[in-house]
Amino acid sequence: MQNFLSHVETEFYDLTGVLPEGIIGLFGGLLLFSLIIYLIRFEKKKEIILSDLDVSNDIGDEINAKINLSRSLIEMEQIDEARRLLEEVLKENLNSNDQSVANDLLESIK
Repeated sequence: MQNFLSHVETEFYDLTGVLPEGIIGLFGGLLLFSLIIYLIRFEKKKEIILSDLDVSNDIGDEINAKINLSRSLIEMEQIDEARRLLEEVLKENLNSNDQSVANDLLESIK
């Protein structure tokens, strides 16, 4: 173990020109290690999250997507969220088929 520590001290001295001895070497090494870890984490790039992205073109008809989502929410027993979504759908200009489907789903969870 002593040979390993001596080897680490020697390599550190060769790299930095500073000989870490005793408690000062311990704290200096911890400080250097912490600085390296901080710089590694600092360089990590964060992904941009697009929360306000309009995906209505990607999902097709937005009304049908909301109705289908409300069906899934009902199956998952998330009734409040399904009710909110169906009420939002009913406020929009719907054709008779979509309106009857939304009303039927809303009646089924009341």
